[in-house]
Parts: sequence; structure tokens; C-alpha cells
Amino acid sequence: MLIDQLDSVLAQYAPPANGSHTTFGKYYTLNPGRADRSVGSFCVTVSGPDAGRWNDYAVGSVPGQGYGDVLDLIALSLGCDMQGALREARGFLGLQSDSPDDIRRRKQAAEASAARRKQAEASARDKKIKRMKAAQAIFLGGQERIANTPVEFYLRDQRGIDLRSLGRQPGVLRYVPKLNYYHEDEKTGEVFDGAYPAMVAMITNHRGENVAVHRTWLAQKSDGTWDKAPVPKAKKVLGDYWTSSIHIWKGIGPRGGKPGSLREVKAGAHVFIAEGIEDALSAVVLKPEVRVLAAISLSNLGHVVLPEAVEHVTLIADLDDNDTARAELDRAIASHQSAGRTVRVFQNRWGGKDLNDALRAASTQAENGKGAA
Repeated sequence: MLIDQLDSVLAQYAPPANGSHTTFGKYYTLNPGRADRSVGSFCVTVSGPDAGRWNDYAVGSVPGQGYGDVLDLIALSLGCDMQGALREARGFLGLQSDSPDDIRRRKQAAEASAARRKQAEASARDKKIKRMKAAQAIFLGGQERIANTPVEFYLRDQRGIDLRSLGRQPGVLRYVPKLNYYHEDEKTGEVFDGAYPAMVAMITNHRGENVAVHRTWLAQKSDGTWDKAPVPKAKKVLGDYWTSSIHIWKGIGPRGGKPGSLREVKAGAHVFIAEGIEDALSAVVLKPEVRVLAAISLSNLGHVVLPEAVEHVTLIADLDDNDTARAELDRAIASHQSAGRTVRVFQNRWGGKDLNDALRAASTQAENGKGAA
């Protein structure tokens, strides 16, 4: 019944503020449960099978604080426990007493809501399949060989990553000479569209299924080098990547060849997991013998599903100076430890934020004759 009246629920418990807006089925406003300074990190899904569910990406994956359902939203807004939220919800809906009319109305509402949810879930599944097929089409339509393409030039010139030093290129990366770009600013409604060359990478789940594609749009600068395209978000994912990853590098096999897939690893395996593609590739350049994945985001770092045979994990994390990022990293460590794995963490302590910064700094020192770090 709350979801049936979601607009009124939001007006009461997550009211609009300066900058509030609704984009792609999500309503953005200030978090009603904390001193939120600006609209952007807190949103409530207002349509589809997840209607009523909310997230605060500035808080992270803490139940009732970083995410929850419509009852959690009431508890968050009022600063009460679930029992208090239920009392408030019953009062909001006019169900203070269990009269026959109340019971009948609740039963009818539940049946109607279940039917709508079933329909919404079917629609969501169809959309997910379409996104997955579109992602696969983009990747399969890309150029397998990335040598002498803007992908190689971008990684080499801007990121200090020399793929040729590896003897083979990561098969998960491809080059698309012209890929459509579209972005709508959530606050202003301004639209950015066009077509640029792109580096694309396939995202794979724990069953070995290709479920999404990561896209980095590129453009040539006035000095002839290649960099990320001058657009609001040059990196985007098409498809659902939660718990999945980009299988950047398999490492080197016992006889010097290429090992098997992630699902084929032997007991005691060690996997390195970075947040982004460039950090993952930096790890490959520095330690080509190891298996490296890219989790795409910090929030997914601890949720990448791995085979039971993986007993050791090294997390390559950015050196973030905010409490939210540090808490998210702590949760990622705890998540892998709870799966029975030993966990190590690498963070750049030599100046800069991430592993790629360290790699570039070392390369610069080597070029200047000061020796690599």
C-alpha cells in the first residue's frame, strides 16, 4: 500500500529540496536521515520492480543507512526502529485498527501490488536481456587487434601502459572506431551526444557469461596524442555488472603459456582485483605472472564472485582520503575474508592516488635517469 502511494510517501518522508529531480526512474533528493549538503548521492527508485528501494551512494553498503526499502526509508526519516516505522506506516495509511474493511483493503492492495510487481519483473528481465545483447554486440563488433589504434596510444601516452612489453594483448580489450555517445545531465537536462572512437572491455560474471560492456570514449588532442573524449562521463557501463568483473589478464601458466579461465583455477589460487581498467593493466605490466580482474567500481570490489579455489586476494585500491571510501574498502576486505580468503591491500604511498599514478611516476624517474621506484 505504501508503494501504491509512493509519491505521497516521498513527499512526506523524503521531501524535495533544491536540486531534486527524477531521472531514468530514480528520484534524487537530500538524504532525510543525515546532514546531506547537496542532491546527488541519495535516490529512490520510483518505477519498476524495485520501486520504493533507495540508495545513498555516499554512505555505502550499510543496511538501513546506505540502502533499504520503503519501510527503511520511513525509519531513516524519523530516526526510529522498524517497529516505530511500522506504526508510522499504519498511521499514514489509516490502518490504526484491524477492521474487516482494513483487512479487505490490505488483501486487495497486496494482490494488485503482486500482479504489478510480477509484470514489472518480467519487463525488467526483458530490458536486462536487451542490454546484455546490446553490450555483446558492441564488443563483438570491435576490432580485436588494438596495436596501432587509439586504444594503444591512449594507454601508452596518457597512462604509461606499454602493452607490447607483455608479448600479447589482453583479449578482453577491443577497439571501436566509432561508438555513439549519449549523456543527459541529471540536474540541468542538457544533452550531450556524438560519436567517438572507444576502448571497450567485456564484463563477465562468475558463470562465464558476458553480461555487460565497459566503454571509454577517446579523442585526439591538439598535440596529436589520444586521451579520454571531452564529454561529461567518458567512461560508462552498458548492462548490469554487479558481482561481475573484467577479466583483464590470466597471468602466465606453469610452462610459460596462457593459463585457463578463472573458473578453471586450482585450489590455492591468488587473484588481484583493481577498481578500474587502468589500475588493473598497471598491475599486469608490473607483475605479468598474476591473474588480474577489474571490479569497475569501489562498491563492487568486495562483491566480485570468485571460485572457491581462489584462496588469496590482493585488492588494488585507490588512496582515497574520505571516510566513505575507506569504509567501503573495509567492507570489501571483510567480504573476501568472510569467504575464507586471505586478503592483502595495495595502495599507492609514493605520491598520487592509485597504482597507475605510481607506475607513471616510476616511468618518469626511469626516463630521467633517477631509477624506477
